[in-house]
Amino acid sequence: MLIHLEKQKLTTGQLISRNIVENISDDEKKVIKVITAWQDNTPFFELTTSGSTGQPTAIQLHRDQIKYSAQSSLAFLDPSKSFKTTLLCINPDFIGGLMVIIRSLIQGMDLTVIPASSSFEHLPKDKTFDLTSMVPLQLQSLIDQQPDKLNQFRTILIGGAPLSASYIAELANFPHLQVYQTYGMTETASHIALKNLSEQETTYRTLGDVQIDVDDRQCLKLKGTITNNEWIQTNDVVHIISSSEFEWLGRADFTINSGGIKIHPEILEEQLSSQIKFPFFVAGIDDDKLGQKAILLIESENEHSIDFSAIDRYKRPKEVHYLNQFRYTQSGKINRKETLELIKHP
Repeated sequence: MLIHLEKQKLTTGQLISRNIVENISDDEKKVIKVITAWQDNTPFFELTTSGSTGQPTAIQLHRDQIKYSAQSSLAFLDPSKSFKTTLLCINPDFIGGLMVIIRSLIQGMDLTVIPASSSFEHLPKDKTFDLTSMVPLQLQSLIDQQPDKLNQFRTILIGGAPLSASYIAELANFPHLQVYQTYGMTETASHIALKNLSEQETTYRTLGDVQIDVDDRQCLKLKGTITNNEWIQTNDVVHIISSSEFEWLGRADFTINSGGIKIHPEILEEQLSSQIKFPFFVAGIDDDKLGQKAILLIESENEHSIDFSAIDRYKRPKEVHYLNQFRYTQSGKINRKETLELIKHP
């Protein structure tokens, strides 16, 4: 296994012996710290949740949970163990980035580290990558602006937010590429289920020995080796298809009750995603008549023509708000709560 930094190439042995040039980036230092801790058999790794649905929280994961997550992902994605190269292009401070590093260690894949950016200006031109993780914005930017660079990728995991329907349709233009939407959280050491977007799958398939069920709100709960066989309750409304498959409908805490009709913003967002190329989301605000009403927020300086005709008339957004800049979490997700406050208290 080799670790390719911007200014040098190292084996894990050289890295652990501190045979490293001094002028390395902060992200490269973080990668070195993770690899060193893993090779030193550090029992616990501290991470911070993304904070997209609440305050960021520090949690600890045992190395056995992290190892099982990596092994389950690789067994699902690469049962023949043919993957040889991987790329880290997201923040290693969060679980998605950490697991890119750990999977490379578990399988002995060469790891290339570049800055977390949607421009990919530091992507080596002479390499292909069997496995990498991205946020939607990165893949969308490649499709829109640098589609030739996608020839350097074989399998891409998308996390942080759903990839919009219009970009899922674009994947048909890249038959060599397999793109998976991930479902998981920091508490489960990254994803516990995957959905193959390149194959137009609409349901998630669980990994490893994960068991799934729902509570009385129809919100997913899960357990397995990844959770130390303890049930973890989520706020994600799902429809369970089988013991290993489920359809994700949206967050219970985002659900809008408008005149007695329940609206899942994420379903509306998927319906609108083919029209809106800017960051956007649907949210609920108080309304004297309906209790709550759905509104659409778009990060853009200009107004756009939006066709709501495909959406049930009782569920259509009643207002459209344009903001120059949304609020984001440290991991790059839209902070819906803080962004919504911008229109309440401009």
